[in-house]
Amino acid sequence: MKGKKTGGRVKGTPNKDNPLKGFIRAHSEKYFTEPVENGLTQFELDQMSLTADDRVSAELRLLEFHQAKLKAVDANINTHNVSLTIEDKLRELCEEEEDGE
Repeated sequence: MKGKKTGGRVKGTPNKDNPLKGFIRAHSEKYFTEPVENGLTQFELDQMSLTADDRVSAELRLLEFHQAKLKAVDANINTHNVSLTIEDKLRELCEEEEDGE
């Protein structure tokens, strides 16, 4: 049974405004979207100045913020070798129906 909530915020209360978070978000959006030179963004110019190895490394590091990391999952599935014929299955279903009446 779930316990009764005795403290904290009321459900639906929004988080407080964070001016630094807003500044960083605006700066990042500008860096990635606003053209600076010849229709290219500052991000694209920075990428062109990198070597191929550094460019791939930078792209992979950026992807970490957009893609959740996958974790290994252990699955132990035990199956027993039971083969039912359609007649067996129908018999089971009839028995369940008779028990329900």
